[in-house]
Amino acid sequence: MKGVVLCGIKYTDNQDIVYLYTDLKGRRTYILNRRKRSNRLSPLSLIDFEYSGRQNAEIHYLKEFIFSPLLTEISTDIRKSSIAMFIGEFLYRILKEEDSSLSLFEYICKSICLLDALHDGVSNFHLYFMVQLSKYMGFSIVSNVNSYDYFDIKYCKFVFTQPLHPQFFDKDNTKILSCLLDLPVNQLNTLRLTGEQRISFANRMLDFYSCRFDHTLIVKSLNVLHEIFDKS
Repeated sequence: MKGVVLCGIKYTDNQDIVYLYTDLKGRRTYILNRRKRSNRLSPLSLIDFEYSGRQNAEIHYLKEFIFSPLLTEISTDIRKSSIAMFIGEFLYRILKEEDSSLSLFEYICKSICLLDALHDGVSNFHLYFMVQLSKYMGFSIVSNVNSYDYFDIKYCKFVFTQPLHPQFFDKDNTKILSCLLDLPVNQLNTLRLTGEQRISFANRMLDFYSCRFDHTLIVKSLNVLHEIFDKS
């Protein structure tokens, strides 16, 4: 089976609990025995793996795994590893154990490989990912072809006038959203944003997903991510 590592926590002195999004069974929880330091899995690692345990058990044991493919830069570039931590935590918050979608899985894997290979525009990648992900979650955002001034989160559409309710993107964030809907990933470097603009837009996208899933999404690694970009 194939899986994307979302995040993990220490379970015992020699075991970790690892959360994966898999190609066949959606989000799943596994126990990994840490036989050596190199046996640890970091966020957004792509693996082929085998597991053991009862079929209907909530937690299985991760027996063997290989990296497929082996990513080179996400683990060594602090910007990319920080983005990986954020995306992994974000996906963990929104993907449910019963969800299984091959097209979604393939999009996530393709995006991870793009992040690993990306040279320019890295600081905007998580914003791009969050926008494009909506297409695979069943609530795609239609491009702003008429250059509307606001995006209504509640009704998932662009509008000319400011909504009367508080769930909307202001003009600045609407422009960023419009751009990211149609911007090719290899042109992310052309989107010039300040640190404040990035964190404002990321929080608005979290509001967008919170509205879709009817609960508030809190992704703790977002502030850490933007501190790193502000210092780099």
